[in-house]
Amino acid sequence: MARIVLQSPLSPAAIATKLKEVLGDRTARPVKGVTGNGTEQDMTLFYFRPNIQNSFQTSLTATMEPAGGGTRIEGKIGTPASARVFMGCWFGFLTVFLALAGGGTIASGAPLGAIVPFVAIPLVMMAFGALLWRLGTWTAKQDEAAILAFLATTLAARPLSGA
Repeated sequence: MARIVLQSPLSPAAIATKLKEVLGDRTARPVKGVTGNGTEQDMTLFYFRPNIQNSFQTSLTATMEPAGGGTRIEGKIGTPASARVFMGCWFGFLTVFLALAGGGTIASGAPLGAIVPFVAIPLVMMAFGALLWRLGTWTAKQDEAAILAFLATTLAARPLSGA
């Protein structure tokens, strides 16, 4: 996840009000585009696509605090930590399994027919994980740009110089 620091000329209360006007409250049904919610202290935004469920979708999680006659918005944008941790565990487990089970069967001098499943299956599962990550993050750059454009147009938020 990339760290972002933005400055908006609006106060935190004005930002919370503006977000509620534009996005609706937590019970509002989102339409295609940037959606989420925010309070005077924090906000969570993501790009919504109807009929697509994606745990890898780019999201912005940020805190807000008054600064310089406006609001300093600081947070992280990118693939959620939960998805990155899951994929790390996925590849970590498969790597350990491949090293121990595959290496063990090779070292035991087992025939090729016995070795193939212990090597091929984890490699196929790793390829599936890589494909899952690629498809899940396919629109990440466009979604990140859309979220930042939403903040620029809706909240007049600009990158904070020197941050």
